[in-house]
Amino acid sequence: MNFEEMLNAQEGQKPHREHTLLGSFYRRQVDGKFRYFIELRPDLTDSIVFCEALKTEQQWALHQRSKQQLKYELRYDGNTLSGIEIEQGNFITLASLLDLNPAIVASKGFIDDFVKALFDCTAALHEEGIFHLCFAPNNIFLRKNDSKPFLLCHGSAYKGMADQSAMYAGVEDYVAPEVISGQEPDQRSDIYSIGRLIEYIFSQGSMSYEYKQIVKKATDANPAKRYKSIGEMRDALAQKRNARRSVLAFAAVLVISLLAVYIYVDSLPESTGAIEFEEHPQQGANDLFSSDELDVDTAFLADSMDLSDEALMRKAEMIYRKRYQKVADEILSRVYNKKHMGASEKTFMANTQTMAEDLLKAQQELAGETGLPESMAGRIGHEIVEQLTVQKQKSLNHNGYIKKSGKDKEKE
Repeated sequence: MNFEEMLNAQEGQKPHREHTLLGSFYRRQVDGKFRYFIELRPDLTDSIVFCEALKTEQQWALHQRSKQQLKYELRYDGNTLSGIEIEQGNFITLASLLDLNPAIVASKGFIDDFVKALFDCTAALHEEGIFHLCFAPNNIFLRKNDSKPFLLCHGSAYKGMADQSAMYAGVEDYVAPEVISGQEPDQRSDIYSIGRLIEYIFSQGSMSYEYKQIVKKATDANPAKRYKSIGEMRDALAQKRNARRSVLAFAAVLVISLLAVYIYVDSLPESTGAIEFEEHPQQGANDLFSSDELDVDTAFLADSMDLSDEALMRKAEMIYRKRYQKVADEILSRVYNKKHMGASEKTFMANTQTMAEDLLKAQQELAGETGLPESMAGRIGHEIVEQLTVQKQKSLNHNGYIKKSGKDKEKE
């Protein structure tokens, strides 16, 4: 008997149990095959409203064609509803999977595939007016070695229960505030819960930029400030991912270009005079504008509120171009100075990477302040930085950067 067979034998005698939203989740052998069960929480089975809702939902699930919807049978202890038996398969909760194998979130495509499938099945539920409401890690199931989530019971089926906080005891962090308080749920309630689930998935590592952005909006305490639908949330994720890829591609080109400049300058013969570079104080993007300038731009936008959307966008673009031109010029100037150009290649690359990150940060902040779409801000930002980079590269060849020797001065 190998280790897995021994483990299965032990589990058959004394099954491992895991707490889930509905109760204790475990597996046991039935006719030589492992089947999965949930022993329902006594406080739930004591509720007639819950029991009737579970029976209704069980019949609904039987007729669903979605592969992500788990089907189940009711189990009774005498005349009392005591548990459910899940359809045949090899299932594990997301919480258990990440506990046993936390490195799986770093495997290529796992998170993106998981989130995409979750969006798809949730959007399908919304088309039927059904809301899951609780995307807690122990309320999401997967097949082992698979990234597609499975859903069992959906919270909106049990909204008739008077005490919703008791229904979600222990997983309140994954449920929208309005649901806990007993208000009518909608798509935005699921969006909140999905945002909290994505936070949990990234809790063992660093969350990427695009996910940070959608999670921040999805988990706003005010439902009106969240995404209005799963489709809108999905589109926002795709848009931010594309913007990030464009910026990274541009950063790579910029680094290569700057490295070429570095090699060129490093290969020049030593001059009799010292090379003089313009020094620029390092400033953050928010320090580059005076309060008066910001007030003027803010007033400019405020006066534009009666204009058409197209005219307002043109004004926002003009303000963005002006501000970003100044920010980008300051940031790029950090490269063209004696300290930077004279540094080692390793230091040069590190400083250049920092510069690229600062350019991206400034782009995002100014896009938010002016109301310009991120895709448009990225395109304009790329154009501005390209123009400034060419100008600054050409300036390296100008004699104005090189001090004339003493002899030259005497001749003059």
